[in-house]
Amino acid sequence: MITYLKIIVIVLGVMIAAGLVVIGLKLVEKGEELAELSGDDGEVVADDAGAGLAPDAALLPPPAPGDLGLPAGSEVRQMTTAGHRLILVVAVPEAGERIVIVDLRSGGVVAAIGLEGGP
Repeated sequence: MITYLKIIVIVLGVMIAAGLVVIGLKLVEKGEELAELSGDDGEVVADDAGAGLAPDAALLPPPAPGDLGLPAGSEVRQMTTAGHRLILVVAVPEAGERIVIVDLRSGGVVAAIGLEGGP
């Protein structure tokens, strides 16, 4: 009876160790993947710049820092950050709502996405 218990404990210990090794390898793999996406200065290089955005999302060349290219009278409805990006929901007069994504490092607009059914 004791020998069976010893065998079970050893097998479970090996399974736990193997699981930790797999988790460690996945973390290293993900770190390498993120390192490939970054340039030397940490800036994300263009790979799937529009991935996850609406099909009509327009990637814009970065304007002068601080210039969002919005017409006068535009109103920021919501604001949030995601990494080094600032995401704004903006109400544009006579054009409805728009999502504007700003790179906080450069201050330039990364994308502007028009929303259907805006006010």
